Amino acid sequence: MQNKLSIGEKIGQFVIYLMIIGVTLIAFPSNGMTVMLVRCMQAMELLILGVLILPKLKQVMKFDKFNLLVMCWWVIYILNSFMHSTDVGITPVFTLMNVAIFLVLGTSYWIKDMRSSLKGLIIIFSALVYINGVLLILYPDGLWVDPEWVGRGNPTRYLFGNQNQTGFVCFLAIATQCIYSFAYKKGYFNLFLLLGVSLTSVLFLGSMTSSIGIFLITGYIILNRLFQKPKGWLIAFAVVYTLTFVFIVWYGNDIEQIKWATTFVEETLSKDTTFSKRTVIWANAVDLIKESPLFGYGIQNVEWNDTHLEGSGAHNLWVMLLLNGGWVMCISFILIMLYAVREALTAQSKAISTAVMALCVLFVMSFFEAYNIIYIFLYLQIVYYTSSIPQQIEEDEQAALSSNA
Repeated sequence: MQNKLSIGEKIGQFVIYLMIIGVTLIAFPSNGMTVMLVRCMQAMELLILGVLILPKLKQVMKFDKFNLLVMCWWVIYILNSFMHSTDVGITPVFTLMNVAIFLVLGTSYWIKDMRSSLKGLIIIFSALVYINGVLLILYPDGLWVDPEWVGRGNPTRYLFGNQNQTGFVCFLAIATQCIYSFAYKKGYFNLFLLLGVSLTSVLFLGSMTSSIGIFLITGYIILNRLFQKPKGWLIAFAVVYTLTFVFIVWYGNDIEQIKWATTFVEETLSKDTTFSKRTVIWANAVDLIKESPLFGYGIQNVEWNDTHLEGSGAHNLWVMLLLNGGWVMCISFILIMLYAVREALTAQSKAISTAVMALCVLFVMSFFEAYNIIYIFLYLQIVYYTSSIPQQIEEDEQAALSSNA
């Protein structure tokens, strides 16, 4: 029987997540004070990484296949950026540190006590969603305007940046709470409160992508009994998703020639056929990808995106991966994702089905927006470790029976 986390371990894990999430998800205005704060937090992350790894060096060296694959992916991804980009800076180094910390926490704590680890993330993500809701009431026109913004989007900033990033944080809160509630039969009040606050927030901000994502998760909660054996649904989703990517993203400028597609986009989604200029960005990106297909161009800044894409970013997860790392990094990411899903589905529970189906919702949202990839990997890590939930629940029940005997 696996040992549960001690109080000190629970508090330590919570504080580490709180610090990293606070630095990487909250959009700080660029001034001397905030830069100093971020640098101090990054220095603390370096200290934390040493404290986490050195006492557990043997355990870290025995990373399982998933963690090794993720770590190798990130090392190659960042090295590729240093090779191809002249303006990378030190940010990718701290990104790699954050990924390493997440992986060490997973292999040290998640595998031992999924319930406590999930609960810590839920508290953090839920608090951020509720704080953002309050701030939207108090400051409906935004918290600040980025004076150095050079992209073509809106420079108004909210707690997490723009409206699409707000929707992403709402997704993380809802998805983790869904997994926890279906696994442990607790937290339903917070789940429905998150749904209400999140949907109200993204509708107020005008994020159609995030609204669709939250509606899809809500639909899953209502109809979850249909998805208890998700493999067939996943295959169908993969086929439809791939075809949609080919016709909308790769050949997106031709959508106006398809009458039913034009009607659906303009009348049902209330969008123009360029999806707010996204197909223009994708067309420019496809031309660039064809010129450097294997390893792409590395991680680039907003100025580069604005010059080459005519937008602030790729607005699509897969286009972003192809631009930053080429087909090599994109295909390897897909393989890691498939491995995590396959390992999760080795066990059966409503929590596992929920995690996998929520991943599909995340990919739907990622079709029109490129989110912080650190947290996409964090969610993949959650999916991967959900396979341990049934065994941990069984062990908890046996321990309870033994203590009552």
